[in-house]
Amino acid sequence: MGKSILTTGRIADRPYRLSIIDRNVYTVEELCYSIAQCASFLDEDFMDHELLVWLEESCGLAELAAQLRSLLRGRCAVEDFASVILLYVGYQSTAEIERIRASISSGKGMEPFQRRLREAKFTASRGHITQAIELMDGIEAELPELEREMRGRIWAEKGLLYAQGMRYAEAADCYGRAWKLSRSRQNCLKYLAALRFALPGQEYKDYIAEHPEMEEVARELEAAAAAAEKEWRSGSAGRQVKRLQGYLRGGQAKSFDNYAQLRIRELRDAFRADNAPSF
Repeated sequence: MGKSILTTGRIADRPYRLSIIDRNVYTVEELCYSIAQCASFLDEDFMDHELLVWLEESCGLAELAAQLRSLLRGRCAVEDFASVILLYVGYQSTAEIERIRASISSGKGMEPFQRRLREAKFTASRGHITQAIELMDGIEAELPELEREMRGRIWAEKGLLYAQGMRYAEAADCYGRAWKLSRSRQNCLKYLAALRFALPGQEYKDYIAEHPEMEEVARELEAAAAAAEKEWRSGSAGRQVKRLQGYLRGGQAKSFDNYAQLRIRELRDAFRADNAPSF
């Protein structure tokens, strides 16, 4: 049988959502335990006004909330903020608290991972897609096990790169993972969009029928697709395709070839102009 722990303050009627690890906590001891688990990637977002409200109103810890509020007015570091909570509660030993504080200080939140993700995105912008994906895979492999937000961002960025390369099955897999981590409507929309291209029409419809929780997002996607198609058809690209189709229907092979070659030259020249090296 585990040892009993006397809680500080009350057990909350409503939980506090520690978003960095996607966890609800009901006591300040659970909060302290969670701080220890995510210390290496705790950042300034943890110094949340809603946390102070929860401590004061739900846990009955007005004194602790007041101390933290005073720290926030002085623009404190996140390790100082967390240390006040840990020392006040006394759930961990002094030595453990020092180790947690050192981990927070040395980790400096997710900044190293964010910097590396920016570097990977820059690599992708230079056209080195495979290298960029490998960099993102490396970041994802090194993330703390409980971290969700950054992991979701990486999968979404990989999904974008695969989608831009028209590798829709891989894009759908990445966006699906990002959606499961974030539960973001936008990631769900991107997941279904990639899936719509990756699967034959009936298979996609069967998939949506089997997942009623996605029906509303699927309807939003179809409306957006219809609007995009209408805009494309009324634009210059749509008119050009319609003209080429007219040549084919009328048996005007020479006119078709001449117009197609003209458009190819225009596209080639535009691509060269956009990608000309600068010295």
